[in-house]
Amino acid sequence: MLVGSIISFGMSSCGDGAKKTANLKSDSIKMDATATKDTAIVEKFPPMPINYDQTKVLKNLYVIDRSGVELRQGANENAPALGRYPFGTKLDVIGEEGEWIAVMDRIQRDYKGANGEANDITQWEKGYVAKSKLGKQDKITISPKDLNIIVSQTVNGKESYYEKGYPLDQYLFLELIDEETFLAARNTAQDYLIKDTLSYTKNGKILELPLVNGKKLTFTDKDIDNEFESSYSYMGHYDFLNAFAVEGNYWESADVRLFDRQDGHLIVECGDYPFFSVDRKYLMTLHADPYESTGDLQLFHVKQGKVSPMLSVSFKEWMPTWKEELMFWGKDGYIYTAANHVNGYWGDEGRLSERSQFIRIKLLKP
Repeated sequence: MLVGSIISFGMSSCGDGAKKTANLKSDSIKMDATATKDTAIVEKFPPMPINYDQTKVLKNLYVIDRSGVELRQGANENAPALGRYPFGTKLDVIGEEGEWIAVMDRIQRDYKGANGEANDITQWEKGYVAKSKLGKQDKITISPKDLNIIVSQTVNGKESYYEKGYPLDQYLFLELIDEETFLAARNTAQDYLIKDTLSYTKNGKILELPLVNGKKLTFTDKDIDNEFESSYSYMGHYDFLNAFAVEGNYWESADVRLFDRQDGHLIVECGDYPFFSVDRKYLMTLHADPYESTGDLQLFHVKQGKVSPMLSVSFKEWMPTWKEELMFWGKDGYIYTAANHVNGYWGDEGRLSERSQFIRIKLLKP
């Protein structure tokens, strides 16, 4: 979060509709606006409050300049700068004046009361951004420099967090590839999950899986509208690991857990669908986190029936596809996935984007 002292404005999310209600603007970002201290400039370009309910959003445009674009208090480069929208920001367009696009956003203004006390007011206002810096959503793409920027990592149980992003320069090598290379590699992928989903079906809210030792694994759904909600389904089994795969869906999360078929002990908990390398020595999951807007990768080492965590990272600038068939482990030992920039993951209507770029990930030797 960038912090300033004078003005803040709300930042739109690509997954939302064109207009935003006030309670969705709690993540407004305060921006430095020192230009407003010039009284003469402010008088020439005064604030422009608007009526939210009576203002029509004509269309949405996106910031396509990777350096971002300034929001100004008038359709002029000399107008006070209210802040800067970063690359990929979705903007609500309400007008156009020459080389400037008028947008609507919430602006917070600080002022002193009659007795000198500090106060602030937040209101919807019209602002302007340079037309040349804006474009359609298909211009929001992943660049090579975006690929390895992470916001967190866990290695050998040690967690590290990077609020502003950090380039991962070990463990993995990531690169963008073309669709032809991606599809050729997909022909070599192998899924070891035997999807015999009809072998074990629910009896109402109860799923039971028989174990070799004569006992049963039992999972009971909780159909309640709160954080204790849970629902389970049998996905299949892995012969080479002698394991059941069970998917769990919860209040705001999900997982896939593998259980030993002999005695029912938990082998591993995965953040998403588990993909084993062709040689079955590694396990990985890729997950698009819609709440944090990150791409989450988990890596595990598989040896003699044991699955041990190696690495967990959250990528800042891209999210993997929501299509299971477009992520896999190739015969060449690389991880492949279709992906989108975090600001291009959702389409204009709030639906998941059908467009994709393609990423190849290599595990580096320690």
